[in-house]
Amino acid sequence: MITTLTPSPSIDFDYVLASLKLGGVNRAAGFGLHAGGKGVNVSRILTLMKVNNIALVPMAKENGDFFLNAAESEKLRLDILPIGSPLRFNVSLVHEGLTTKVNAESSSWTPAEAKKIAGRFKVRARRSEFGVIGGSLPAGLDPAWLAKLVSDNVNRTKVVVDCSGDVLRAAVAAKPFLIKPNQEEAETLVGSAISTMADAVSACFEMVAMGAQNVLLSLGEKGSLFYNGETIFRARAEKIVATNTVGAGDSLLAGFIGTYKSGPVKALATGVAWSAAAIKSRGTGATIAPSIISTELISHINPKEASLEEELLHN
Repeated sequence: MITTLTPSPSIDFDYVLASLKLGGVNRAAGFGLHAGGKGVNVSRILTLMKVNNIALVPMAKENGDFFLNAAESEKLRLDILPIGSPLRFNVSLVHEGLTTKVNAESSSWTPAEAKKIAGRFKVRARRSEFGVIGGSLPAGLDPAWLAKLVSDNVNRTKVVVDCSGDVLRAAVAAKPFLIKPNQEEAETLVGSAISTMADAVSACFEMVAMGAQNVLLSLGEKGSLFYNGETIFRARAEKIVATNTVGAGDSLLAGFIGTYKSGPVKALATGVAWSAAAIKSRGTGATIAPSIISTELISHINPKEASLEEELLHN
């Protein structure tokens, strides 16, 4: 069993445009509506993988029918935590191989709601191999809330954190089992630019030194790295034409933890395959399972290799 928690769930609208004209009228060639938020996105892929999971979703009844209907159509298993805050709406504009996102801030929780949500996560964590916490926190919630949620549950389950900024920094200090930053998030966390693969390797070392037990670092079209405190594995990304990058990182994480028992090589290969499937999809995350899981894309890294000085393209 894998439990995901999405502190800031959303209803996501995806518009496919031939081009984006700023200040003008844009006509959509395609449209999609999804139950969204990082934890929900991870649960979506796990469900497609037929991995037993449940998504914890704090949600008010107001405008909740949209979310529930979208989740039901994808056969997502939800544990709804009733709160007073309405869902936020996010918009993704997919155009010319790019994805322009507009994400709303999530409404605040009351102290009682924050306590109730933390308590439900604890109950689920005892029954789960992984407890995934993904996405931003509601407005006004202290990052210390998440740090305490991590520290309270590290002995109950493998706590995974996919957040950013001060929230990620607080969580790392609480020693989660795994973090999954992208390049920009890792740069903010370590306080230096990641311009080469050698920089990326050094950032992985530093993030483990800061408290993370394991690091899964996504580097966009340059692939990803996994560091378990002893060995660094590199996954090279497939050469594909991107349709929609929304949910690619969540798909990488889901594929990785969904096959973690098979070892880091198979887990990383599976994560990369699901991430590629998401990039090819018009909607949020993958809609069709990848046809091939290629372990040939995975290699061990020697930190002293000259090839690690290759330039990275910034996300």
